[in-house]
Amino acid sequence: MAQVVRPKIISVISVTAIILILLAFPMLFMPSIKHMGDFVPMILGIVITLQFVSVIGVWHMKRWGVQLFIIMFTIRVITFMFLEMYNFRFYFNIFYSLLFIPVFLFHYRKMDTNL
Repeated sequence: MAQVVRPKIISVISVTAIILILLAFPMLFMPSIKHMGDFVPMILGIVITLQFVSVIGVWHMKRWGVQLFIIMFTIRVITFMFLEMYNFRFYFNIFYSLLFIPVFLFHYRKMDTNL
């Protein structure tokens, strides 16, 4: 298949999302997260890692990246609600994800179906 040209808006959103995800990574080491339970940092670590992988997939114009981003958005919201983590980060994640998803879906047809 021919190389798919990445739109500039996808580049900007992907870089922004990568920065936001990397800023969320230190949250795993906060004492308040560790006190929630033994497996909570591990679960949040898996969610953050899969978010990062999804954005890399979008960066490379892969459809699975958009699908994984939407799945991880849903899982992240459910996880934060289950852990009762209603803070600024929770609402900010919802805000930026709801801004990014329509752009990803608009360019979805142009993305590659192969891995």
